[in-house]
Amino acid sequence: MYSPLTYYNYLLYIYAILSIVLCFILDTLTLSGKQSGRFSRMWNKKIQSAQLLILQRIPQQALYLMTVTQSQHSITVFGHRGARGIYPENTMAGFRYLQDIDITAVEIDVQNTADRLSVLAHDAHLLIPQDNGAIPVHQLVRHTTAAQLADLQVGIHHSKDGYAALFPDQAYLPDERIPTFATFCEWAAQAPRLFVNVEIKSDAAQLDLYDPPDVIVEDVVTLLEQHNLSGRTVLSSFDWRVLFACAERAPALTRGYLTLEDTHGTSMTPNTIDGSLWMGGATRADHGGCLLKTIAALGGKIWCPFYKDLTADALAKAQDLGLVVNVWTVNTLDDINRMADMGVNGIISDYPARVRNVLMQRSKA
Repeated sequence: MYSPLTYYNYLLYIYAILSIVLCFILDTLTLSGKQSGRFSRMWNKKIQSAQLLILQRIPQQALYLMTVTQSQHSITVFGHRGARGIYPENTMAGFRYLQDIDITAVEIDVQNTADRLSVLAHDAHLLIPQDNGAIPVHQLVRHTTAAQLADLQVGIHHSKDGYAALFPDQAYLPDERIPTFATFCEWAAQAPRLFVNVEIKSDAAQLDLYDPPDVIVEDVVTLLEQHNLSGRTVLSSFDWRVLFACAERAPALTRGYLTLEDTHGTSMTPNTIDGSLWMGGATRADHGGCLLKTIAALGGKIWCPFYKDLTADALAKAQDLGLVVNVWTVNTLDDINRMADMGVNGIISDYPARVRNVLMQRSKA
């Protein structure tokens, strides 16, 4: 005998599917109109507005159920920081590129400035130009005003910069600036099929690097709510204190648990060892030593492991627990194929077009 909650979930799911089918029909009409010339630009805008209205009226729970079910049958491709391999990271140019090539999921990084404006930036420190031609200095974003950041050319990397060596194909775009999270939300609100992974930057071991979890969560969630984006957003972090703050502030917002279990020869710090500050007091010992049971018990819906940590057994166990598994950051052809063979739900990549092309070729094989 099904419980009332089960029936309710079924109804939400049906409602979501019917809404998406309607949006697909509208998409088809738009494409047909563009090809035949029957529709004017005004009518295409009206159709897009109708899609946006439909998606905004789907309850958050329905969108989540739809996302999970879809992920079980296909792999969602996320552009990492936009498309870091070919466009400056976390910039509007990268986001518009994703839209142009029809990638419908994006991962971004958010933190606060000195004047508590949420901006898109990954690193805690940035090289900030100084007045009177003084030598630029590395400065915390948290100690830098939004006005100071507004002049920072984030689309330029010097040839001696190690970052430039990692991404030699990244476009040179001197006019690109750090966008505010509000600017991103305004853009995303007009892209009704876009799914957003907002990674909140926080450091459980160095508390002075970023705003406290409850502060940044309040600022981010407020903007998501103002732009009706909560239903198609997952909020993720390596610092689980952020996710606990999110559970308090917006319990219906989908939370993604970012994990790293081994350094793999990098400078990154594993965050899932019992007693780790990054786990915010949660312990695997309370759940038979199982990381995945711990995440599920905490109300996590999405597990985001480093792809080198993932095993077939862990993936199967996570999916059995109802977790969606999105791996980061997968860039090479061999690794993309290996993750697809394993059956992950989502792939976060600096080269989203490459991932999408590999998946398309696999589907035709």
